[in-house]
Amino acid sequence: MRPLAAVPDLEHELDALYALPLEEFTKARNDLAARLKKAHQADVAAEVRALKKPSAVAWAANSLVDSDRELIVELLGAGERLRETQQQALHGRAGADEVADVSGAERAAVRALLAAARDRLGTRATPALLDRLGQTLRAAAVDDEARVLLERGRLTDELKAVGFGPLEAVKPPRRRSDEVGRAARERVTALRAEARRLYGEAHDAELAAEQARQASAVLLAEAEQKRAEAERAATELSAAEDGLRKRR
Repeated sequence: MRPLAAVPDLEHELDALYALPLEEFTKARNDLAARLKKAHQADVAAEVRALKKPSAVAWAANSLVDSDRELIVELLGAGERLRETQQQALHGRAGADEVADVSGAERAAVRALLAAARDRLGTRATPALLDRLGQTLRAAAVDDEARVLLERGRLTDELKAVGFGPLEAVKPPRRRSDEVGRAARERVTALRAEARRLYGEAHDAELAAEQARQASAVLLAEAEQKRAEAERAATELSAAEDGLRKRR
């Protein structure tokens, strides 16, 4: 077997790749793919070569993971709390004050990260870039797939945050009345299905009971017949025993 070329841990290599200055990404990606191919890992090499170069906004978000990880962790925690609180509010288990509190914490986490990005990027931190970065951070904090990529510093695209929370962060806003109406319709549908199921089970149980009753009647008749036969046999036995005694 041909010896494999020395290739360091792939995940470590990818972490280092996304942490590079943006202008170095393409060359480093292609070099890594070439080393993997030389190590006879052609499939992985093809996947690495196909990796998309991050946009400027995505790269800025990724760079914060390395320089300000604690702030990223704080943002992701705030986003998760906001999502949970809004879901609870939709079901009447959280009030407006609670939603406002966690929303404020999420906004504060985004502001702290934007301040860190402004210091880190210097003149590249234009108002337009910071606005798009803020949108990306907010959306990533509440979207399951994007938050994993942000946590690992591997975003490739900027995201659009719409509305004021996780329920609207990556999709068009929906009114609470729509949610309530949808939930009510789903409840009615579920109850109808449950009623049909129970009626079916009741019918099956009634049929089984009738069959059991009929079977019981047959068995009772057979038992009565056997009892009568047993009584006749007992009578014959008694007569035979009397006759035997008389002969003695």
